[in-house]
Amino acid sequence: MKLYSYVVKCDTGFAPNPFYRYCTLAACTPNHMGICPQKGDWIIGTGAVAKGNGLVYAMQVSDKMPFEQYYKNPSFEKKKPVIASKDYRRRCGDNIYYRDKSGHWQQHPSSFHNTKSQKKQDLKHPYVFIAKRFCYFGCKAKKIPREYNNLIWKRQGVKCFHDPEDIEGFLAWLHGKKTGIHGRPRDCGADWKCSRPRSSGRCQ
Repeated sequence: MKLYSYVVKCDTGFAPNPFYRYCTLAACTPNHMGICPQKGDWIIGTGAVAKGNGLVYAMQVSDKMPFEQYYKNPSFEKKKPVIASKDYRRRCGDNIYYRDKSGHWQQHPSSFHNTKSQKKQDLKHPYVFIAKRFCYFGCKAKKIPREYNNLIWKRQGVKCFHDPEDIEGFLAWLHGKKTGIHGRPRDCGADWKCSRPRSSGRCQ
């Protein structure tokens, strides 16, 4: 089992997207770098140094899916953004890429990643990482115990290699937390209008 760690520069609910039963990561640093997690591996995102390096989220990968399959899968229909929705969760959906009849990539209407450079970066490795088991803290980011600080990556990129004992200890600590959503996205702004986040059980 491996653990991948990186810095979540902007936590808007788009990447990661923790809504509608699954935590998904479709257009962020780990995707752009083409990491290849296996089922059971973990991805953790922490805040920037200036924001305390708190744990924004942790997800255990249950599947890795091509964008076109993700877009067609009815299980992820609600992750397609609806820009005019009053519910922020629908507006920040990450299920935005599909191929047209000619095989060319198209983007579902979205408020995120609309520039050519962003699209090019997203489509370099067109896969989404999916987790059924996750802890998303968002604006309530958790301070990681000092003894596991080596897991925190404090610069660009993804840290892919960690001491197995650190991983084991960190996961033992994490397993004491409830799974699911604990707080709203830190950078979603003042227009958050969805129902109160709920946790769904122990992260184990």
